[in-house]
Amino acid sequence: MHRWRWLIHIVLKSLAYRQGRTMLLLGVLAMAASLVTSLGIVSSAMGLRVAEEVRKYGANLVVLPAAARMEVGSGGLDFGTIAEPAYLSQEELLRVAGREGVTDCSLHLRGHLRSGGLEIPAEGVDFAVIRRLYPWWQLQGGWPDADEAVIGIDLAARLKLKAGDLIRASGTAGAGEFRVAGVVSTGGEEDKLLFIPLAKMQEALGVGSSVSQARLLAQTGGVTLEQRAARLQSLLSGSVVREVRQVARTSEGLLKKVQLLMALVTAVVLIAAASSVASTMSMTVLERGKEIGLLKAMGATRTGVLLLFCGEAVALGLIGGGVGYLLGSGIARFVMKTVFMVSAGIDLRFAGLSCAVSLCLALLGSAGPMMSVFRLDPVRSLRGE
Repeated sequence: MHRWRWLIHIVLKSLAYRQGRTMLLLGVLAMAASLVTSLGIVSSAMGLRVAEEVRKYGANLVVLPAAARMEVGSGGLDFGTIAEPAYLSQEELLRVAGREGVTDCSLHLRGHLRSGGLEIPAEGVDFAVIRRLYPWWQLQGGWPDADEAVIGIDLAARLKLKAGDLIRASGTAGAGEFRVAGVVSTGGEEDKLLFIPLAKMQEALGVGSSVSQARLLAQTGGVTLEQRAARLQSLLSGSVVREVRQVARTSEGLLKKVQLLMALVTAVVLIAAASSVASTMSMTVLERGKEIGLLKAMGATRTGVLLLFCGEAVALGLIGGGVGYLLGSGIARFVMKTVFMVSAGIDLRFAGLSCAVSLCLALLGSAGPMMSVFRLDPVRSLRGE
């Protein structure tokens, strides 16, 4: 115990005696550690920010039934393709989605209903889920309660309906009367549809608990969206799972490229910092040649001298890592506040990373000079040769 206390005392005195070199090494190590910390915090925050922004676009996967198709023709005549209506099992969809990283699931049943002698396109949905997944819907009126509907703006103009009116619609197996709670406008196909509760649509078409498609908001969780889609398709029999938007893939690709650029910049800075540490430590060894020779002449072993230099490197690495973490956290908070308009919290995971990077740089940069110390001849060093 006394030996280690004496070693720590010598290391601290040695660092304090050479303040210029010590401050230079601390500055280099702190700069490298702060860069790693700041880029790590910014990269992590960017990933969360991109995930939040992508979520605003709604569902990122769509599940469709693999419809039974048959080519019709004779000889050289081709009459086209006929297909039977195909459905998905509502229970199977909910069961698989609940355990495969799906945070929200919107079930849809599309078909045609008759109203006033006209055939109108309709879709059964869960309005509570629609409200979460499709925040861009512009609704004139309110969100529906039970036995209420939402009608697209184009269909409403065609049928001369507005919020508060009643519409009676019938299918192949049932009919119902709905009060129009609101008129939706999206600029898409929703403007031409009548939306009613999913259970009412299933009852009108007589398809039980089947649906025609499901739109999912899936978390990637370390895998790509394409891999998540393939995984879901393998678990859902008779289905096809597709990505419904390119925004998620584009955002993920851009984020990976930015993170790769950050990693390359960090690698260049770390290599430069290691070179700077190595050159500074080499100069220190040359300047302290007589001191090292005297220690060996007084009985210090090569291992003991190496421990002395190794202790200095460890002390510099830990102090530089701590200072680098504080500087890097401040830089990251400034960047997140000015560029992304969000505040970055304190992430203690990067404190250990900062100290580890600084410590590795100090030890690796000191490896060459420490080998020189190991081979140093005390007699020649005392002579000044």
